[in-house]
Amino acid sequence: MALRIVPERHSGTFGSGSGKEEDVVREGDTAAAGGAARPGAPRRRDAQRNRARLVEAASALFDEVGTEAAAMNDIARRAGVGPGTLWRHFPDKETLTAEVVGQSLDDLADLAGELLAAPDQPDALARWVAALVRHITRYRGLATSYAQAARAADGPLGARCQAVERAAAELVAHARERGQVRADLTAAELIQLATAVAWAAETAAGPTAPTRLLDLVFDGVRPR
Repeated sequence: MALRIVPERHSGTFGSGSGKEEDVVREGDTAAAGGAARPGAPRRRDAQRNRARLVEAASALFDEVGTEAAAMNDIARRAGVGPGTLWRHFPDKETLTAEVVGQSLDDLADLAGELLAAPDQPDALARWVAALVRHITRYRGLATSYAQAARAADGPLGARCQAVERAAAELVAHARERGQVRADLTAAELIQLATAVAWAAETAAGPTAPTRLLDLVFDGVRPR
């Protein structure tokens, strides 16, 4: 769900009120030493640095309060940039969340390929689902964000979810062919189960809770 947050009004600076933005890289304000820079090159470098600041700040705030509770303006403040810079790079929270977790989702797709390529991997599907749950539980609230994005696949996070579902479909088909799971199990159902485990693990006690829940899930999806 895209969240539109009205940028905070501020005077002079965005954040501490010290009269300047500390260490802020203003896009387009840098100049090459000893002569004119190539047109657009400093702006691109500034934009890249600001984008990296925002992704780092978002990840840190997600760690502290979760994806749902993290406010976009707080992310901009932590990154040391103004709200306009934030909105130019990330027009909504889903786009920013997709950027923060994107590499982890890509790694899940790569892991599926590795497991399928390796011979004699009877636990390939279980290993992949365990990795998916670890990904979803990386930030509190990500299970909810993931479930919402999966239902609206046209957004940036939804597109990443679709890639994960395609990877899951290949693993599920592989497991079905070998009689390791029920013949009627779908990739979408397995991901929903993994998301439910991740959501439950957020409030369960003890680090082994996700493992226990996954054991129960796979007891249910094995053929009878």
